[in-house]
Amino acid sequence: MKGKAEYIYVQKEKDLWEKVLLEDIYYIETVKSTHYCQIVYKGGAGKVKADITPLYREFSHILFRTRSSTLVNLEMVQQIDMKNRLLYFTRSISCSYTQRVIKELKERLNIRSYRD
Repeated sequence: MKGKAEYIYVQKEKDLWEKVLLEDIYYIETVKSTHYCQIVYKGGAGKVKADITPLYREFSHILFRTRSSTLVNLEMVQQIDMKNRLLYFTRSISCSYTQRVIKELKERLNIRSYRD
């Protein structure tokens, strides 16, 4: 039996697909009113014909669900805006998260108080 795939092919253009390593993905987000998900990664962005839930099941070992329509690679997070609930991967690439995941998000990112 094969292990979990460490990459996914994303559609860049009509007939052009690119292999993207999971570790290079910033986030995956559902594109409203379509059957596609947008994948934003180090090399740009592309799409796959998929629903978010099967993607989460397959890639939950790397991606964290921040909202019902978004999966995030927490290893790629560089800054967190707690007031506006935004995760920044670069200065210009960010995505939001919901109030309900704050506790688990803090645990996974090791954000805690160092007071007694």
